Amino acid sequence: MIGTLLALACSTGIAATGPSSVKKTPPPVAESSGSPELVEVGFWPTVIYNLDVHSNTFYTTAYVWFRWKGPLDPSETVEFVNNVESWGMTKVKTYPKPITLPDGRQYQCLRIEGRFFQPFSLKRFPLEHHRVSISLEDNTYDASHIVYSFDQKDSGIDPGVEIPGWKLRGSYGQAGIHHYTTNLGDLTVGQGGADYGSIRFELEVSRPVNFFLWKLMLPVLIVLTANWTALMLHPNQLASRVAMTGTALLTTVFLEQSYSSNLPEVNYLVLMDKIYVVVYLLITASLVQVVIQGALDKKHLGNEYRTAKVVDKASVVLQAAVFVLSVFGIIATSR
Repeated sequence: MIGTLLALACSTGIAATGPSSVKKTPPPVAESSGSPELVEVGFWPTVIYNLDVHSNTFYTTAYVWFRWKGPLDPSETVEFVNNVESWGMTKVKTYPKPITLPDGRQYQCLRIEGRFFQPFSLKRFPLEHHRVSISLEDNTYDASHIVYSFDQKDSGIDPGVEIPGWKLRGSYGQAGIHHYTTNLGDLTVGQGGADYGSIRFELEVSRPVNFFLWKLMLPVLIVLTANWTALMLHPNQLASRVAMTGTALLTTVFLEQSYSSNLPEVNYLVLMDKIYVVVYLLITASLVQVVIQGALDKKHLGNEYRTAKVVDKASVVLQAAVFVLSVFGIIATSR
């Protein structure tokens, strides 16, 4: 009774970019015996691509099958509720009509291809884990007629599936009931809304650790090493020390902009942002230390230079310890 517009507007909060679906009129159904038709649903993705954290979407090609025993054909009225381009969604049946399995149940399989919405949290970037999902419901019959169960045995991910820049960690499926608190003005539904069977298939993905270590952390370590090298120069070499710490600070700004430009605008600090805050503070502390020692350079004597060198070396050790402990602390406490 609830059409595609209900599933997209209420369940995902995303309006389809193509033409709106029309509310279906349910075909005649025999009086319910009190037990809904149980439909077993399985998923087998074969291609996943264009996983985009900017638009919170991804594309997939997958096989979705249905096994049931009853008069209703769930493959005819299934709705993929987090699909965001209904005009580009394809559903191709394996069989013109459902076939009968040896156990007496009916079987139909759909090959689907489309773009799906998935909100991504980037708080742990670039060490984040995401669960990309495909959600479906029946767009005609409520839970008094059709409910779902997940085919745990036969569902999974095709071995050939690869997502560039991401690592697949596993798949999960869960059946449930989606309660709509509105009838969308349909008085035949009643005032309390309705319950519809739903099922969600999820793929867990994460960024490779090598991306964090080699592409993000290695440049930071090089910049910090240059900054600490400036502190190892003789205190009377003010020009060189200021130039090295100042250059380290500017380079850090450019490095931060290079990775943040690839992220969407968010109202929170991601994990890498917090690490860069620590780096900014350390380089700024070095710059202040260099400037103060330079201002006192004319008053330095031999013994005072030796003291200044000890302070510089101690500062390098302290900063390195603070950086390492801060990075581990940030990673451990980020959620």
